[in-house]
This record gives sequence, C-alpha cells and structure tokens, in this order.
Amino acid sequence: MQATPATEPLEQERFRPVRARALVLGTLLIFPAAYFCANQPVSAMFSLLASAVAVQILLVLANWPLRRWLPKAALNQTDMVVIFGLVSTGSAVAAEWLKISWAVIHSYALYSDNNATIRDYFIAYLPDWLIVKDRSQVVDLLGGGHGMGYVWSKLPLYLPRYLGWLGFFLFLAGALLYLNCLMREAWCRRERLAFPLIQLPVAMSEDGGAGAMFRSRHMWVAFSIMFAIDMLNGLNYLYPNLPAIPVKEYVDIQTFFGEPPFNQLGTLPLTLYPFMAAIGLFMPSDLLFSLVVFYFLRKALHVTMASQGIPQGMFSGTAIAPGPPYFDEQTWGGVFAMFVGAVWVSRNYLKEVWSAIRSGRPEEDGGISHRWAFIGFVVCFAGLVWIGTLGDLSVGYMSVYIAIFLVFSVVLTRMRAQVGPPTHEFAFFGPNSVMTRFLGTQSITDKQASYLGAVFIWFNRIHRTHVMPYQLETMKMGQMERVSQRPVFWMIAIATVVGFLAGSFFYHVLAYRTGNPQYWADSEVYVRNLVNNRTGPDVVGITMTLVGFAAVLIMDTVRFRFPGFPLHPAGYVLSLNYGVDYYWFGLVLALLAKNFVQRYYGLRGTNKLRSVALGILLGEYGAELIWVTVALVTNQSTYTISFNDRSLGLQ
Repeated sequence: MQATPATEPLEQERFRPVRARALVLGTLLIFPAAYFCANQPVSAMFSLLASAVAVQILLVLANWPLRRWLPKAALNQTDMVVIFGLVSTGSAVAAEWLKISWAVIHSYALYSDNNATIRDYFIAYLPDWLIVKDRSQVVDLLGGGHGMGYVWSKLPLYLPRYLGWLGFFLFLAGALLYLNCLMREAWCRRERLAFPLIQLPVAMSEDGGAGAMFRSRHMWVAFSIMFAIDMLNGLNYLYPNLPAIPVKEYVDIQTFFGEPPFNQLGTLPLTLYPFMAAIGLFMPSDLLFSLVVFYFLRKALHVTMASQGIPQGMFSGTAIAPGPPYFDEQTWGGVFAMFVGAVWVSRNYLKEVWSAIRSGRPEEDGGISHRWAFIGFVVCFAGLVWIGTLGDLSVGYMSVYIAIFLVFSVVLTRMRAQVGPPTHEFAFFGPNSVMTRFLGTQSITDKQASYLGAVFIWFNRIHRTHVMPYQLETMKMGQMERVSQRPVFWMIAIATVVGFLAGSFFYHVLAYRTGNPQYWADSEVYVRNLVNNRTGPDVVGITMTLVGFAAVLIMDTVRFRFPGFPLHPAGYVLSLNYGVDYYWFGLVLALLAKNFVQRYYGLRGTNKLRSVALGILLGEYGAELIWVTVALVTNQSTYTISFNDRSLGLQ
C-alpha cells in the first residue's frame, strides 16, 4: 500500500513542466492573433495559420537577445511549443468558422425589412439570445467610421449573444476535444501519422529558436530568395512602376480550349504558391501522387459529362451546382468509408479505450482519463442535441445529424495528420446535404429549417479552419515535448474561449470601422431551397454516395493486400473539392523534386531539401507578417502570399 504514492512522483518526473510564463504569454498573444484573423481573413485560411507562425517568428526574434544577455528570462523549447499551440488553436477558432456564425448576430436585423425569408423565418424563429432583432440597434453598422472604443460601448448589446454562441461552440469544440483525448494515443503514437503541418513550428522552437534549422545554410539561402521575391512583389503592388517576379498566378489552362467538351473542364489554374509547394515536400509521396491523379481524374470527368451533353463548370457536382458528376455525394461516401477504415485500423486500440473507460485507470501520458473524456463527450453531444431540440428538431434527427458531423471531423483530422494539405476547403459541405439526401425534406417545418440553416451554419459552410485538427496538432507537439497531456487539455480549452470572445469582438471592430457587416446569404438560400422544394429521398444522390463509399473501400482493400499500391483514399476525398485547384501545380513540382532528390541523393539530399522547404516557408510567412502589419497600420490593401487578394477599401 505504501508503494503507490512513492511511484507517482517518479512517474511525473518524465514530464517537462509547462511554465506559467508560457501559459500567460500564449494566452495574451491570442488577442493580437485574433485581431489578425478578423482583419486579414485572406491570410487566415491556410492549414498552417499565418497568425500563429507570425507570433512564432516574433518570439524567435525576441528570444535571440534574451538567450544571449538574459538567459533566465528566455523562452525554452517547451515554452515556444506551448505558445504556438495556444495561439494556433485560438486563431483557428477566431478565423473562418467564427466569421461564418458571427455575422448572424446582427445581419438578420439589418436586412429584415426588405427580405421576406429573413423576416418570416430567422427573425420569427431564432431566439433573442443568439441574434439581434431590432434594426435600430445595429443600423449604425452601415455607416462605418467607428473606432474600437465605440464597439466597446456596444458590448451590452452584443456580449449576451457572444456568450450564447460561445455556449453552443463549447459543446461543439468540447465534443471534438474529448474525441481527440480518446484517440490521441492512436493518432499521435501508434499509427505514426506524419503531421506535416507542424514541421515548421517544431523546427523553429528547437532550442528556443536556436536549433538546427537556423544553422542550415540551405535554409538561409531559400529564405533569402523567397523573402526578397515577396518583398519585391509587395513593393510592386504599392508602386507598379517597380519590377516584380510573379510566383503565384500564371495562366488558366481552360482558356486555351474554346470548343466543347474541353471548354467545360472548369478552371485549371497553372499557379505556384511557394509556401504550399513547400508544405508538399513534407507530405508522404503516395498522398502527393494520389492528390494530383484524382484531381486530373476529376477534370476528366467534367469533360466526359460535357461530351454527353451535360453542361459543366467550376463547381459542377458540388453543393453549389448539384448534379452530375455528383462530387458532393461521392465525397460523403468516401468520408463514411474512411471513417469505417479508421475504426477498423484502430479496432484493437478502441477495445483498450473501452476497457480504460470501464476501469477509470489514469493515462500514462498524464492526460484526463478515458472515462472522464467519454463522460465529457456524452455531455457535449447531449448539449448539441438539446440545442437542436430548441428548434423543434427531434432527438433522433439531431443525434444522427451531429454524428455525421463528428464522423467528418474525425476523418478530416486524421486525414490532415496523414496528408497535411496546404488547405482543405470542403465548401458548402456538411450534414445538411446528407440528411436531406437520405430523408428528404417533406417533413421539415419552417422553424426546423431556420435552425438548420442559421444556427448550424458552421457545420455546413467551409472547413478550412476546422478546430479539431488544430487541437490534435497541439496534443502531438505536447507529446513530442514530453509535456503532460492534462495541461495541454486545459490550454486548448482556454484558447477556445479566448479565441472565440476576442474574435467576435474584433470582427465587430472591423465591421464598424469599414461599414461592411460581412453578411453571408448561405443560410437564407438554404432555407429558401428547403421550404420551396419539398422532396423525398434522393435516390440518385444516395446511389452516388454508395459509389464513393465503395471506391474508398476498394482502394483500402487493395492497399492492404498490396502495400505498394500508389493511390490513397485521402487523395480521392480531398481532390473532389475545389480547394485543390489552388495548389495542384505546386504539388506536382513538390512530388517531382522530392522523388528526384530521394532517388539520386538519398537521405542526405532529403535533409537538405527539408531545410530548403523550411526556408521557403519562413520567407513566405515572414514577408506575409510584414505586409499584414502594413495593411493593419495603414488600413490599405497590400500584397499577400494568399490565393485571394486583400479587399480594396475594406482594410
């Protein structure tokens, strides 16, 4: 009986401490990062968030003199990883997901006078604790010219709505966090997933910013070239008489085809975003190859459909333009199959998890026990169901609805840990389309449609900054640093709350300054389609979902029997969505460079190529930090490494 207390301190000695300075500094830095995300959304839609990398760059610069003259005050490697995890998670919350739901607070009151859908559905059915309903309270948004102090005076109006949405989001983010807690051992250790997107922050954090990355000549050469190009292009943006070196958009190949059916293959941009290509160098080769192959198969399918008299375009087959070739349906089938595959791969681990839930034993990595993670997940799941029932949606309907979203979240998170795509768009992709496809819309009431369209909008709009992958990457970095997972859990929870509240406020600061309420019409369009087109189950859509399901299962089976099979299901699922169009050419170059170096120069050449990739990333993100700062200080548009330009007149 005396042995157990004696062994507990020894068990804890293997964990590195999380210092208070890192927690406090990381939490405080979420505020400028959230301001960054709210005011410069074109820089806040990458998988590797520019705001978090910008903070890491500034920390490395600040830590250099501290290490030399005040070593006790300097940040160590664990500190920098902790800070990056806090800022990355907080930024993910404050970025696109929040932006989508934030505008709901005021937009419906602004436009209710002239919009029957808003007036008769959203204003009529949504609760006061989520949206403002009196137009006179928010009409001052349209004028612009107000400062942060004015927005602060509006907090009595907005804060109750912020807290209402925060409560909803905490159920959602909590469910995702508890799932990560249950699966972290499998995903972070046993399955040996590559986690390509944490390579830069981990390398920058090594030895408190003095690691091998900063001693590499190849890194500094790549950094210097890339940084100089982006700075030159930024000056050309402001002063067009200066020269520029184009490194982003070149030409749309579609423009060379004037005759059908090839003129309907959709946009095929020959673009090179260097930071995206550099991320590709960290991606596994089979996944790189799969993404490119399935992307071209998608384009070939557009041409095939057009040759059969079925008009095609950039978004044909997606939720934006539903119909042949049914990419949305195929993607969902692929997602369900990948989830089945993930469960099958983890089946023995899941048995261990269930045993741990029943026994309540503590976790070796110091995290919350699986029993408490399971209880927390059930509570959060029930909370999400309860919110749906406020809109008269049945418990059964909401249980399936939320389960579908969680299935997608698990697949996206695990897939991102495997692939590390530069961005994962999944536009207009969510459980709404699955539920209406399989159940039809005949029994949906007006109030139910309003809730599905507005309250659950972030389940269905876009997933470039889906928070679950950032949670897992923070856990992975903590595991690499031998940090106990319990403080990591609370770090993520703190970052979620701070990122949500700070982001909500800063989005309103931007709106009141520019007079742009950032209105999204997606909910309105969805509800109109839902109530005006009462239909039964979509037999063709269900069939095509099964086709996608079968395609992924077949690929998984072939890969299991023939490990050298080059096509990976993740490439299929990712490539059917528009986001790959931004960076496919960069991935081709990354694949060619990676295979060439591995074949002819081996491990030594691969390490040098890795240093080059880190240099390109540091140069691009460093230049982006400068141009974002100029935009924030001067309120004018500047150059960006992003695939979207900054909005002229809305800075």
